[in-house]
Amino acid sequence: MTSLNQDVLDILKGQPHAVEFLEKAAENPQGGYIFFGPDGVGKRTAAILFAAAINPPSFSETIFSLSHPDIAPLFPFKAEPATGREKWLEEWGKERENYMLDKLSPDPNPSWVISIDRIRDLRREMKYPPRILHHRAALLFDFDRIREEGANAFLKTLEEPQAQTVLVLTTSRPFALPATIRSRCKLVRFKALEDEVIKDKLLNDGYPEEEVDVAVDVAFGSLKQAYLYLDDKESLISEEVFSYLQHPVSSDLDLVRLIERLSYQVGLDKVLSSFSLVFRWVMRARSGRRPSWKRLAKLVDALSARISRTALVHNILATERMSGRVSLNPTPSLFLYQFLSSLRFD
Repeated sequence: MTSLNQDVLDILKGQPHAVEFLEKAAENPQGGYIFFGPDGVGKRTAAILFAAAINPPSFSETIFSLSHPDIAPLFPFKAEPATGREKWLEEWGKERENYMLDKLSPDPNPSWVISIDRIRDLRREMKYPPRILHHRAALLFDFDRIREEGANAFLKTLEEPQAQTVLVLTTSRPFALPATIRSRCKLVRFKALEDEVIKDKLLNDGYPEEEVDVAVDVAFGSLKQAYLYLDDKESLISEEVFSYLQHPVSSDLDLVRLIERLSYQVGLDKVLSSFSLVFRWVMRARSGRRPSWKRLAKLVDALSARISRTALVHNILATERMSGRVSLNPTPSLFLYQFLSSLRFD
């Protein structure tokens, strides 16, 4: 045990229960694990650190970079073409770099999946002991992006585990995984990060405190969301949505004009993230918390006085439901009409 590296798990901040579980699991790692929780809270980081924790410290750097031959990263990617494999492999290698320890976790193209071909490759690899490490680690990021035939093939891997191999699946949608896979894995829950954890990290990174306060308000427990905001402050927040919530349109013509602006000038992801941010802060305000960002605080105060709890819960669920449909590439105007018409302000 002295040759292992459990202390490396201390790098993971804000997830004490997950760290405690993984420290114990590192003493006798075996089988499959599912790391689940909101986006941007440390699941991918924890998967890589766990792979390092169950192996000697001298291999940590190559594990962190996902370049060690006994570390098998799988992630959503475009299908392998019938020709041009060399170029595809080069692009796959570049995409793999986005999953390395020091990177902000990517948002894969909605059409990309973890293909059954990659699962078959993994199964062939798993037949043999690790080449160098004490334990081989297969790290399957965003595993909910696997198709049924791939999941069935992967199930066979879980049912016939190799003694010196662990499989770590990460997902923000655990119930999108087949029950047969969930039941054969140990579940490790990752919670939304506390505001102070995000603030300390951003301040240590050198961001100005006034920008950090707003980023923490926008993040809602997701460090990734905070970084995205700081990288591009216009990417997550729509002033059009803020104005609409402050002064809802009163006629069908105004609604049509608003939908046109939101459809072609803002974009569906940004519209829904703005609504979600505001509605969730109104819910927080009911328990006495207020955002530091004055523009958001003023809007939250106004809506808190105007929207009932029942209507607020309805709006949060409607926003979550519609967010799940964006990847289906709906017609923007019809999508927004359906969404805006469903909101309640009673």
